Amino acid sequence: MQNKLINILRIFFILILLVLGLLTAFRPAGTETNILKALFSDSENVLVDLSTRFSSKINVIVESSSPEKSEEISKTFYSKVDKDKIHIVNADILNILNTYEKYSDNLLSSRTHYLLVSKQYEKVEENSLESLYNPTMQPIGSIEDDPFLFLTDFVMNLSENGGNSDFTPFEYEGKYYSLVMLTVNDDVALSPTVVNDEIRMLKDIAEELSTDDVRVYLTGAPVHSYYASNRSIFEINFICILSTLFIIGLVFWYFNSLLPLIPIAISIGIGIFTGYAVTSLFFRDIHILTFVFSTTLIGICVDYLLHYFVSYRGKDTIKEIFKSLSVSLLTTVSAFAILFFANFILLKQISVFTITGLVTVYSIVVLFLPLFNFKNFENKRSFKSLKISKKMRNIILCSVFVIALFGLVRTKFDDNIKNMYVPPKFLINAEKLFGELVQSNGDLSIFVVKGDNIQDILQKEEKITDKLTEQGIDFQSLSKYVPSEKRQKENRDLKRDLYTVKLNEYAEFLPPAQRQKLIKKSYGNQFLTLGDDFVFLKNNFLIDENTSIIIAYNYNGNEIDGVKAVNFQKDISAQIRKYRLICLSLLIPIFGFLYILLAKIYDYKSALVITLPSLCAVIFVIGLLGLFGFSINLFHVLAIFLIIGFGLDYSVFRFAGAEKFADAVLMSCLTSVFLFTLLAFAGFKLISSLGTVLALGLLSSYLFSIMLIDKKDDFEVNND
Repeated sequence: MQNKLINILRIFFILILLVLGLLTAFRPAGTETNILKALFSDSENVLVDLSTRFSSKINVIVESSSPEKSEEISKTFYSKVDKDKIHIVNADILNILNTYEKYSDNLLSSRTHYLLVSKQYEKVEENSLESLYNPTMQPIGSIEDDPFLFLTDFVMNLSENGGNSDFTPFEYEGKYYSLVMLTVNDDVALSPTVVNDEIRMLKDIAEELSTDDVRVYLTGAPVHSYYASNRSIFEINFICILSTLFIIGLVFWYFNSLLPLIPIAISIGIGIFTGYAVTSLFFRDIHILTFVFSTTLIGICVDYLLHYFVSYRGKDTIKEIFKSLSVSLLTTVSAFAILFFANFILLKQISVFTITGLVTVYSIVVLFLPLFNFKNFENKRSFKSLKISKKMRNIILCSVFVIALFGLVRTKFDDNIKNMYVPPKFLINAEKLFGELVQSNGDLSIFVVKGDNIQDILQKEEKITDKLTEQGIDFQSLSKYVPSEKRQKENRDLKRDLYTVKLNEYAEFLPPAQRQKLIKKSYGNQFLTLGDDFVFLKNNFLIDENTSIIIAYNYNGNEIDGVKAVNFQKDISAQIRKYRLICLSLLIPIFGFLYILLAKIYDYKSALVITLPSLCAVIFVIGLLGLFGFSINLFHVLAIFLIIGFGLDYSVFRFAGAEKFADAVLMSCLTSVFLFTLLAFAGFKLISSLGTVLALGLLSSYLFSIMLIDKKDDFEVNND
């Protein structure tokens, strides 16, 4: 009856593999490279939508010692761009200026509007005189019709923090720069692979056009994604190669044969395949960092196989290790399952991918390995016991306690999202240069404004931007370029009041008749509207016909008129802090859950003995980080859950029989610690944080299991 059930399970397992293979063939998952999408799911609508909008922007900076060369190279660069995939929204500057001149009576900059509303006429007069007698600035429009140069002030105010994207060169610190603002087409932006191919082409164009006199820089979220994904792919391959070589060397050294590598390679390959296939069923796109982290399957899954081969005594071997193997799987899966409930898409994917891979390899070991005769896998070497005296044990444990105590006192936390991704230095410098050129090197906040129609949106924007102007906050908004009709009427009235009070005194350079004409002027009923000349504004500021955005620079407030300011760095960091606190609050419950689970399987005293090494390892690692001044982030905390799950494996197998499982436990520890040590050097700090803590934590768990689980067969390495 038992054999019949096992055969049914084997057939069922094979059918699942076939179904997953077909589903994967017909519905392969895409690869996501957007860093922010590694952290937040689509349920975080505002953050995700805004990040997606801004992540399609690519900025090209052309630097040269001459303005002509800068403009020439920027135009040459754009001529080589694939316009079907990446485009620039050309603002027809000449037509726009003509339109502004036509409606000049209706236009005031936000700064001047504020001064006129507050009756600060002297300040308005002072600003106007500065513009009038500025030899480097050509007035826009007619001075006779606009003596205060309000139109010039309006147009000049638009360029603040905006930059130039029409190839026009401008001087900055002795060099000339032209900016080309590119946008990835919506259909292309949905395919990270295609975007990366386009960035690669842009990078090649930039390198081709760069000379001793010209430098071309690329910035923007797609550029960061390109370099991050390329580095991640390199790290995946590098880690896989080193891990594979390490396992090959360890297996060959221990078994004096490479034959065990065949079932190990097949099992791990199937485990990684099923992990990918099941993850692709849950998620449309799999993040590149999921693949990076999931290479740890090589180190984790090999544990089950090593335990089988090291313990091999014939086809009945599985009966001897089944309980310990199953408890090990149960505790590890429980630790990974916690990640699925974190509101981070990356961690959910890692959870699904790894749990599926672990269950797959476990199933292969339990269901299929007993079908084969491995009698030729003879152990040629072994790890023998190193006796640690009780006195030495106490000294070590006291030292660890002191380190942990001092370290815990110094523990500090870091929830800043910026510290979790460190781009290449040349990209940091390019982003800094771009920020200086467009004067936007501070924090960026976004107000999402909703309205019934375009006029309602513009009026709501103006209420917010008026408050920003009062606080001296620079901003960009749709209403800054095209005021609402209500605001345009108000601007006329403000001008009329100013002319009545100040024009005769201020504009003595105009004939009296012209001054009277301006004071008594009838403005009519024509208004500037969002016409065809302003398509670029719609693309930049309108999310849809009822929603616009205001971009504020260095704004530290929360909300204005009920509209919340979304600050990517602050809001994401706040979310990370929230999840870190939640995870910390789960540590005691998860230890409690695992203790109860083990108590049901064994007994309450045995459960305490098994969980104690992992608990000590967690305290020790946190203390060690604090002692050396490392700030603990969310991903350090999440690594603790994995330490609990993996570390319990060592305790479970040692408790089951130190002599029987000693070599397998040590080899499992070596493979896992080696894998996570490699991850500690990953370029993406989210992964390196996990790798660092896991490497330290698992090594500590292993050592504590030796010291705290008192078996007569405690062991050490034998050097023969």
